[in-house]
Amino acid sequence: MTPTPAPAVRRPVRRALVGLTAVGLLGLAACGAPPTTTGTGEGRSADGKAKVDPKDCPVAALDEAKGPVKVNLWFSGLVDPALGVLQDMAKRYNASQDKVVVTTNNQGNAYQEGLAKYRGASATPDQLPQIQYLEDTMLGELVDKGQVLPAEACMEADDFDPTEITPAARAAYSVDDVLYPGYMNVSTPILYYNKVHFQKAGLDPENPPKTIDEIEAAAKKIKAAGVAKKPFSFKADQWFVSTWLSGVGQDMVNNDNGRSKPATKATFDSAPAQELFGDLKRMDDEGLLNAFPVTDGSIDHYLALINEDSSMLVETSTASGTIAAALGGELANGTGGVQIDTSALDGKKIVPGSGEYPGLESAGQIYASGGAFYIMNTSSPAQQAASWDFLKFMWEPENATIWHTQGGYLPVLKSIVDSPEVATFQDTELDGKLLTPAVEQLATADPDRSGPLIGPYEAFQDILQGALEKVLFNGADVDKSLASAQAEATALFKDYNGN
Repeated sequence: MTPTPAPAVRRPVRRALVGLTAVGLLGLAACGAPPTTTGTGEGRSADGKAKVDPKDCPVAALDEAKGPVKVNLWFSGLVDPALGVLQDMAKRYNASQDKVVVTTNNQGNAYQEGLAKYRGASATPDQLPQIQYLEDTMLGELVDKGQVLPAEACMEADDFDPTEITPAARAAYSVDDVLYPGYMNVSTPILYYNKVHFQKAGLDPENPPKTIDEIEAAAKKIKAAGVAKKPFSFKADQWFVSTWLSGVGQDMVNNDNGRSKPATKATFDSAPAQELFGDLKRMDDEGLLNAFPVTDGSIDHYLALINEDSSMLVETSTASGTIAAALGGELANGTGGVQIDTSALDGKKIVPGSGEYPGLESAGQIYASGGAFYIMNTSSPAQQAASWDFLKFMWEPENATIWHTQGGYLPVLKSIVDSPEVATFQDTELDGKLLTPAVEQLATADPDRSGPLIGPYEAFQDILQGALEKVLFNGADVDKSLASAQAEATALFKDYNGN
């Protein structure tokens, strides 16, 4: 992205609820079974296999409508340039035809603001928009509430081939083998690093670490050479933990990571998790890790690289534009909502680089994350058809390319991954070069290792993140913290499922 949305809002920006009991967390989640709604969907299928009927998407209703059909799109978690891309796309779509008028309504810079608005309106469906944009972690809750029209039905009804979507992205956003969103903005974590620091420490600046062990080894050399105080800047976000564990086939919850049927218990307390938490704690104890809590609006983990206190950072691929501008000394105050004193860059020598997400075993072991656009089935048939018509417009190769080259999200349409426009962007633009490892790892990601599908995801991630923060910031025992967190999460599922 040139530049990217504010990095602090690409993933959940809530402060983890450290030390709360399972009872307290349950009060913040959806207490009891998912709330009854008047949506026409039925939620999860009983056997884990759902059938898509093209008749479920009333595409013909748009032609039968009298006058322009109004579509209200709620979104959050997008700031410039992605915000501008969405708004411009709606304007161009409106100008391209006379049957539909799309209005984009910003519910806030953080995903949680849009989620809160949706939850507040979900019990009164006529207050809901026709299209809802939410973070990937909310897929389970949306399906449980039964208020989403599976977009795959529209695709089949309108001769759009869903297999043209990259496999990892399609798998991540499918439930019971049915694709739900009408479009998705995909991102993944990658490694950012300062090539100058690597060179000063005697490391190959073109060969970034591929595993956590290699991160630790590089950090030791950087610290020993006096190049950076705490070489590995790390925001203690549970997303990284989930990605690391899923990358080696360790499910976070039972029932195939919640994908064959709803999760009933947590399973993350495992040998890989214990090793991971142990590695992070050891690096922290030895002054190799520069750990930061997940605090709303904080960019301290980025400033650590800008001020050269650290040399490496794992973060979302959508931060590429901000990283390119900030580490290149070209970030203006206010870019993407980020306020940085650019005078701190005076006299610094920073050359940004990126690499595939260093894994527990190898690099690039990720699953598709980000945000998605859902068609609400609580609207009229004409509005549902109009909503799909707009999202189909977003799938046009030109527009899908814009989401990548200007919005900073990864290409999820197969036909554009190797297009000349994308190749030029990756070859000539710094943010394009930084994004390239993310594009490559998404293209080879295992669709069978998608992230967890969880109804009460918000409370679940607070539990897991709380365990990580207690280990890093309170010196808690790794084994006890993981065991306690797993017990809390399992109690959460028992309450959510009503048994």
